[in-house]
Amino acid sequence: MNQLSATTKGIIIALLLIVTSLLSYYVFDLPDNGNSQYLLLSLFIVGVIWVIISTKNSAITFTDYFTEGFKAFIVVALLMTVYTFVFQKLNPQILENGIKENNELILKQGNKTLAEIKENAEKLRNIFMPMMLMITALKFLFLGCMISAIMGGIYSQKK
Repeated sequence: MNQLSATTKGIIIALLLIVTSLLSYYVFDLPDNGNSQYLLLSLFIVGVIWVIISTKNSAITFTDYFTEGFKAFIVVALLMTVYTFVFQKLNPQILENGIKENNELILKQGNKTLAEIKENAEKLRNIFMPMMLMITALKFLFLGCMISAIMGGIYSQKK
């Protein structure tokens, strides 16, 4: 039987995350930034663990394990960042609703003028996409690195 490479497993994990995200948003009407994120992160963690566990017969050192995890989570981080860009571009109402909620909160505080509120909304529009892409990339890179290091440390000690 031909074993899947870590990169292929990363693509499978990313596709699973994308499908889960789309189902939670469009089918179950869950907010994009709500509790569904915990499910996505849990699936990602399980996926990276799967990649590392499946290499335990061929890997010997910590570096071997971490490298396999890295090959998978770097692909997931890239694909999820691209997905985030496309998803946010196709759903501009997410940004607009966030700005509307923010404006209402600022109005309730009563310490800003309408011009300041409009200026703040424009700043949010300008930084939203870069911020979302950065958060997505860093989230998957950090978690992937952490899980790969932990699992690599555990399995390299067993040899």
